[in-house]
Amino acid sequence: MRDLYSLAATRWVDEDRTAHYALTPAYHPGVLDAWYRLGFGQQHAHGIRPVPESAPTPPASVHIRGPRRADIDSLARLDLALPQHQGLAPVFSAGTVPTLDAARAEWEDDLAGDIDGIFVAEVDGRVVGSAVGVPLEKSGSHVGPARPDNAGFLGFAAVLPEARGHGAGRALGEAVGWWAAESGFDSVVTDWRVTNLLSSRTWPRLGYESTFVRLHRLLGY
Repeated sequence: MRDLYSLAATRWVDEDRTAHYALTPAYHPGVLDAWYRLGFGQQHAHGIRPVPESAPTPPASVHIRGPRRADIDSLARLDLALPQHQGLAPVFSAGTVPTLDAARAEWEDDLAGDIDGIFVAEVDGRVVGSAVGVPLEKSGSHVGPARPDNAGFLGFAAVLPEARGHGAGRALGEAVGWWAAESGFDSVVTDWRVTNLLSSRTWPRLGYESTFVRLHRLLGY
C-alpha cells in the first residue's frame, strides 16, 4: 500500500495536488498503521449502528418535534452553528460559514417540500437544536463499501452553544434513529470530525461504531 501511494503521489504532486486523503477501514490496525507511517492522520470517522427497537424518551427538559415555518430563523442560526463550531479549536476547519440569508432561503425551500426526517429540539419553548435524517443514498461521502444497504443517514445535527448540556443533541440523534426504524431501514450511518470533541463523544455513546476513517496529509509542512 505504501508503495502504491508513493507511485500515485508522485503524479499528484507534479500536478500541484498537495492535500491527500484516504478512506480506510477503521477495524484494520495494519492498514491504519501503514497510512500513519506515510504521514497521514485521522480527520473524519464514519460510524454505523442498528436502528433502535423502541421509541426513545428525551430528557424532561427537551421537547422533540417536527419543524414549522415559524422555526426558519432558528433553523438558519443552527445551520451556521455547526461550521462556526468546526472553525474553533481543536478542529480548525477551513470550511466556509453560510450567511443567514442563504440559510433562511434554503429552509424556505426545504419546508415547502417533504419534511420527513427533520426534527427540532426545544428547551423552555425555544428551538435550540435540529437534526436531519435522509436515506444514505443521498450522501456523496458514503460510497462503495462505506455505503451499507438499506441504511438511513444522520446527515446533520447541531445545538446552539448556549443550550448545550441539556441532552438536546443526544435526543435529536435518537429521534433520527427512531425515524430510520419507522422508515424501514436496517441501520443508521453518520460521520464526524474526530477533532470535534462534542460529536466524537456523543455519537459513539449513541451506539455508533467506527467503520471507516478518512485520513489526511498536507504536504510541505
